[in-house]
Formats: sequence, structure tokens, C-alpha cells
Amino acid sequence: MTIVLTSETQDALRKLILLISLHDQDAAERYWTLFQQALARAEPGCDGHLLLWPLSEALGQGGGFYVDWKDTAALVRGVQALCDRVDLRIDWGVGDPLAPAFLARRDVPALMTVAQASLRAAGYTLWCWDTQADAYAGWMIRSRDEDMLAELAGRLHLMIDPADETY
Repeated sequence: MTIVLTSETQDALRKLILLISLHDQDAAERYWTLFQQALARAEPGCDGHLLLWPLSEALGQGGGFYVDWKDTAALVRGVQALCDRVDLRIDWGVGDPLAPAFLARRDVPALMTVAQASLRAAGYTLWCWDTQADAYAGWMIRSRDEDMLAELAGRLHLMIDPADETY
């Protein structure tokens, strides 16, 4: 069964994807196409907050991140992949953020807080959504787009938070 979204929902999702794409129209179109394909595979009744699952699938690791609650290395790699789009490096406070000794002393929320501070200083914000599972997922946007993101999240009934305020 195909899930049909209202034109208002489609418009809001397209705008959300454009924010996540950092206003790159070509990337936004690719993500939109991938989102539609993921939505076609989604369970009937996929709307509101449940739309984040096909969106996360569409974004993959280039436009978003999805990591197990204890996989600190995956978070560092995922956030860095987001930053690579704008040639930005996170100041993790250590030379090698993937060093086992560094990662053993951190958890995913602590690392997201560190990343958020570095991103905000550069004009970006890391966002997370509640996966309602033992995982963290999200994306990065330009900080100046936060009000628009909040409006779109409200229209789409999405539960999202800045990464340094996550559950």
C-alpha cells in the first residue's frame, strides 16, 4: 500500500530536506527521491513522527547520522561526515577522536555536546530526533535556520531537539 502525503506535508518535508541539505538544491532533490523510495517501503500509517524513519534512511550517513547508543566511534565518524560537506572539523579536545582511550571515557550524549559547541561556533547546529530505541539519529543545519526548522517540526509533528539537549 502506498502512503499518500498531503501537499502541505510534502511541502514541509521538502523544506526540511533543503535545510538538512544546507540549501544544496541538487542534494535536496536526491534526498527527496530517496525519501519517496523509503516511504514506499514504509508501513501504512507512517506519518507525523514516524516520517523520520524513511527520512533517516534517505539521508544515510552523508546527510544524517544514526548510531547505537553506545557506539561513540560511529558518532564521531557520522558527525565528521556531516561536517565534511562544509570543510569543517570538530574540536573534540584531543588529537585523535577515534582513539580507544578517548572514546572509552565518553558516551554518545557527551560527544554530541562537544560537537554541538564546535558546530555552534561555526554557525551550524546538530539536531537529534527521538528514535524511541537504543540509538541516536539526527542531522546538521545552519544555525540561522533554527526558527524555520522549529516551524517545520511543529507542522510535521516531529520530536526533535538540539543534540546538546537530547534525552
